[in-house]
Amino acid sequence: MENASKALIMAGSILMAILVIGLLVFGYQQLSSLQQTETDAEDNDKLARYMNQFEQFGRTLYGSELLSLANLQEDYNTSDARINTGYDKVEITVTIKNSIADTIYFQANTYDLSEIVEDAENLEKERAKYEEPKRTYNNKSVKYYAGKSNREIAIDLLGIEPPSNYTSYQIENEILAKNSTTSNLLAEIHAYTSLNSTYTEFRTGKQFDCVDIGYNTQNGRINKMVFVEK
Repeated sequence: MENASKALIMAGSILMAILVIGLLVFGYQQLSSLQQTETDAEDNDKLARYMNQFEQFGRTLYGSELLSLANLQEDYNTSDARINTGYDKVEITVTIKNSIADTIYFQANTYDLSEIVEDAENLEKERAKYEEPKRTYNNKSVKYYAGKSNREIAIDLLGIEPPSNYTSYQIENEILAKNSTTSNLLAEIHAYTSLNSTYTEFRTGKQFDCVDIGYNTQNGRINKMVFVEK
């Protein structure tokens, strides 16, 4: 009888332990589910904000604004919120109709927006080479001399004071072009100003119409944008 009582007590203890464990597991699952629901809600809110920003770009954009859109695209496509929810990446294409003359950058073609960004970054790197404070011209950059007149260059680099009646063209061809150092400098100034012109023309001179916005048919999220130069 005593053994039977002990057995019943043990069985009851085991049952209670199982019930407690079951309640703990259930509570954990409920808490995890609640946390996941909150995470999903935060992700959806974040993605909704992204979508609002994309929609604001659904208009005519300058080149500089396309580069800003590229930053938004990169942020969205790599965001944990998008990856967690499994939503589509946003694909953006850009058609340039008119090539910029005398440059390898931004030529007429249809590009993924990331290729436009790559062109812009390569252009920036090339410009930066001419802006280094110490280059080969009296420890001054090409950018520095690009802001100087031919007369000032002759005085600064050659120690020559051109005749007062000499035009800029005469100073260049009769003095600067005949010296190897200043001749090289003139070529680099030309290259640098050409890069600046290309940089400015794309960013502020070109405009692109948003001609199409694609949406996922199941969730209504933007997954495509198409821009064509005006």
